[in-house]
Amino acid sequence: MKKKLVPCIIFIVIAVSITTVIFMLFGQNGNTADVNRVVGTSALYDKELINKAFDAVETKFATDFKGCTLTELRYDTEVETEFIAEMQQYKEINKRDFIIVLSNFKTDWRARDLGLIPNETYTDWSWSLVQVDEWQGWEVVEGGWGY
Repeated sequence: MKKKLVPCIIFIVIAVSITTVIFMLFGQNGNTADVNRVVGTSALYDKELINKAFDAVETKFATDFKGCTLTELRYDTEVETEFIAEMQQYKEINKRDFIIVLSNFKTDWRARDLGLIPNETYTDWSWSLVQVDEWQGWEVVEGGWGY
């Protein structure tokens, strides 16, 4: 009986190991574990609203950017100055707050499936977000391609 049990245990260990490796290589989502959040002063939004926008970007990135590692999210005076006209125009037309956040991230070999260059660092990738309401925060409406 023991002779039959040993091959079964070995088979189970190998099967679990292979499944784990496959999951690690192909099932992983975007990595947001060590994001540097740069929140500067803003004439439009307080730090809490900016951080809620960052939360929404991290959620979207983790879901949609397999093989990528988010390294920085940034909203400061420089970003606000660059995009203030677009943000104010959107608010006037749509009666909803709008924010553009910049990010940096790195890709690995799996990023090719997203149309990104593998093993590349992307800087100043823009994320356009619309405020859903003051309790839920923001919703990403575009990432990297304007709005």
